[in-house]
Amino acid sequence: MATGTIILPIGAADLPDGSASNAAPDIRKVKSSASAPSPYFKHALFDAATKEQLMWSFRMPEDYASTPVLKVQFKMASAVTGNVVIEGRLAATTPGDATDQDAKAFAAANTSSATAVPATTAGKIGEISLALANADSLAAGDFVVVYFARDAANASDSAAGDMEVVSVALTYTTT
Repeated sequence: MATGTIILPIGAADLPDGSASNAAPDIRKVKSSASAPSPYFKHALFDAATKEQLMWSFRMPEDYASTPVLKVQFKMASAVTGNVVIEGRLAATTPGDATDQDAKAFAAANTSSATAVPATTAGKIGEISLALANADSLAAGDFVVVYFARDAANASDSAAGDMEVVSVALTYTTT
């Protein structure tokens, strides 16, 4: 057994519609302040006060066995102290399931423990690994929707300002 990885690009995320409890983070293209040629990248700005979310959909690879983990790389716009808390959810549908995909709901939320933001300088990269124990009976070949949010209402999320997410991946144990 090995570890499989599905890259979930920020620019490929599905944004919610903006209705009540469906806020989307601002996604921006960023240019490094280094001299040319400077790296460009995208990040999603997750607010400290409003729960904002992104989603990605795909077919789960045939080599999926178990243990989905959401890996999130982030930096902070201004905070160098405090903690962030993230939430991940899955909605998995096996072909032939009785559930109507248009009425499908996410499994229960998986919430990280409080993760300290990178200290000393805003903009340093940190990483959070969130095991998705509530995986909605995920299986190889399923149609999957992955949900990611900063849990801004969680009392342990104490970092001020935007959490700037630069990279998201779903890892899993292969067959």
